[in-house]
Amino acid sequence: MKPIEKTDPLTGEVFTAFRANQVFASDENRIRFNNLKAKELRESKSEIDKPLLINFRILNELMAGKKEEVFHKQFLLGKGYSFLVLTHYEEFNGKRFMAVYNFIIVPQEGDNIKIVRK
Repeated sequence: MKPIEKTDPLTGEVFTAFRANQVFASDENRIRFNNLKAKELRESKSEIDKPLLINFRILNELMAGKKEEVFHKQFLLGKGYSFLVLTHYEEFNGKRFMAVYNFIIVPQEGDNIKIVRK
C-alpha cells in the first residue's frame, strides 16, 4: 500500500498513514481524542445522570430487604430525592407510574408515596 498523507483530528498535524484505516498520528492521540469525546458526553448527561444516581442510591438504601414500602413525600425530599427525574414508566396494578430503574413510584393518599421494587 502506498503511504497516504492524512490530518490527525486531535492535533491537526499532517502525518503519513501506513494503513488505509489509520486516522490518528499515534495511539496516544487516538486514546486522548476518544477520552475527550467520552468526557464531553458524560458532562452533557450529568444534569440528569447525577440526580438519577442519587435517587437510585436513596431508594436502594430505603428498600434494602423490602419489596414494598410507603414513605412520606417530605421524608424522601429531605433525603435528597428528586421527583423531577425518572428512567421510564412502568405498569403496576393496571396503571402506569414513574420508575427509577427497578423501583416503581406509586403516589398514595395525601403526600404518601409507595415504592415498589420490581
